[in-house]
Amino acid sequence: MLIKRGRLRPFDGTITGADPFAVIVDGALVLDDGEVIDHGTAAAMIDAYPEAPVVDSASLLTPGLYDAHIHYSQSRIIGTFAGGLLEWLESVTFPEEARFDDPSYAAMVAREFCDALEAVGTTSATVYCTSHPVSVDALFDEARGRQLRICAGLVMMDRNAPSALLTPAQDAYDQARELIERWHGAEDGRLTYAITPRFAPTSTPALLEAAAALWQEFPSCTMQTHLSESTDEVEWVRRLFPDAPDYLGVYENFGLVGPGAIFAHAIHLSDREVGLLAESGAVVAHCPTANRFLGSGRCDVARLLKAGVAVQLGSDVGGGTTFDMMEVAAEAEGVTRHGRAPHGD
Repeated sequence: MLIKRGRLRPFDGTITGADPFAVIVDGALVLDDGEVIDHGTAAAMIDAYPEAPVVDSASLLTPGLYDAHIHYSQSRIIGTFAGGLLEWLESVTFPEEARFDDPSYAAMVAREFCDALEAVGTTSATVYCTSHPVSVDALFDEARGRQLRICAGLVMMDRNAPSALLTPAQDAYDQARELIERWHGAEDGRLTYAITPRFAPTSTPALLEAAAALWQEFPSCTMQTHLSESTDEVEWVRRLFPDAPDYLGVYENFGLVGPGAIFAHAIHLSDREVGLLAESGAVVAHCPTANRFLGSGRCDVARLLKAGVAVQLGSDVGGGTTFDMMEVAAEAEGVTRHGRAPHGD
């Protein structure tokens, strides 16, 4: 048993407390065989564990942070502006993602990505790869040798994107299934798989059916996608799926709403959608820095929380402008406290 003494930021992942960014100047962690079992002021921890040796630390002591929504394939285009969401995808994102059919390029970016996570204290992340199986293998291979918990998956798309990034629904199903069997639960459960239809506009009904079939076969997998990030996107979905009651209703109709589902952004929601998210146990990944950068709008986090929706924070690199989850949390804190974010989000 060991007491590590230093500046302590006991951030618990919530942004609605009295002071979510408080620092205990003279704080301490109590570790038992490397596992943190207690924390508080140094005086309290020393008093509670008098037999434990005390080691001073010059570092800021903080819990490992979690990023609920990030694209490792966009690490090198962070901060590259090209208008709103749909324009940015077409002119910046898709050309970069097309490079990930090269295993050596995917491996190089995976290494840079994991370095970037560790540099800002992120120890767990739910990640989008690309539509190339080698991109998934590269990320998981890199994470194997690190103390990172990674949930990631093959991006499934079969329309409305460059041909180099499209995969027929059956092929996407087959490729994802192989990846699940190879990686889901690897490294004693530290690596897990996320079934990843990119979003409704790049999905035919057949592809959404394939994603749903995978989730039914492997219910312990996460299911991640995007939801209502921009008003143009919402209108596009309405035209593509005219029989659905709303955007979330598209996923609902295919069995893709429920516990274990993560919906990124969720800015422009109807009351019905908010109620369904709460009732189903799905999670919203709130990405305030990306929402600001792409001008997508402001997510009404207070509305979601009041309705009982689980909300987690995502950097959404590369639409987001930082890997640092404390910067993301600071931006999100402005949204929830003041009804608007800093910088006019």
